Amino acid sequence: MNAYTTYITYRNKKETRSQFIRNWQTIGLGLIALAFGGIVRSLLPTLTQELGYQIPRVASFITKQLKDEKPLPTSVPMVFNPLMAPDGTIITPISTDFSLIVPKIGINTTVLPAVDPTNQEEYSTALQTGVAHASTSYFPNENGAVYIFSHSTNYEWFVEDLNAVFYLLKNLGEGDLIVLIYKGTEYTYRLTDKRIVSPEAVSYMAPIEGKQMLILQTCWPPGSTTERLLVLADLVQTEKTK
Repeated sequence: MNAYTTYITYRNKKETRSQFIRNWQTIGLGLIALAFGGIVRSLLPTLTQELGYQIPRVASFITKQLKDEKPLPTSVPMVFNPLMAPDGTIITPISTDFSLIVPKIGINTTVLPAVDPTNQEEYSTALQTGVAHASTSYFPNENGAVYIFSHSTNYEWFVEDLNAVFYLLKNLGEGDLIVLIYKGTEYTYRLTDKRIVSPEAVSYMAPIEGKQMLILQTCWPPGSTTERLLVLADLVQTEKTK
């Protein structure tokens, strides 16, 4: 074999090896892109809810700083309307039969009545379209606690097709209003407490008679089944829907 042939053979092997490396680099970059895309796609619903909550508040703060707003005179009474959104618009309930509205975080959803919280198939189906009223609790027009639960996330690696209505419950604080519409009547509750409890703390789901209150429950932290977030609120007003 002469020197030229040896050189050609060496060059071909080198080009083949280089091409092999480039192919694997392309495959590696493709896999990284797919993985990144999957993460972004999974986080998108959460980011959308967070941005949807934060952006109006930032915009409202900036607007108030730029405008020279004068307070109303003390002689003008303030009208209490629990169905008023943070931007001042009036919220129309999604259902007058049974629905839940939390103005501060933009919840306006159907409540599925009398769902068995111990039957996974039953409550999984219900939670795809709204939030669930526990069959072990009372209805708003009864003398007892109303218990409503839902998911806090729809990360695709956790479970599929979840209706993550309660993701933003974490942003509620003492005094915030929560409204239930039930059979044409508006029940307004005021938040009194938030608690993190273990999944084994099921006493809250048991019938609590004699106290007209509302308990909202979701998983905590979002995307985890480690603990439960409970939001407790007391009834402060009842009136017929307009």
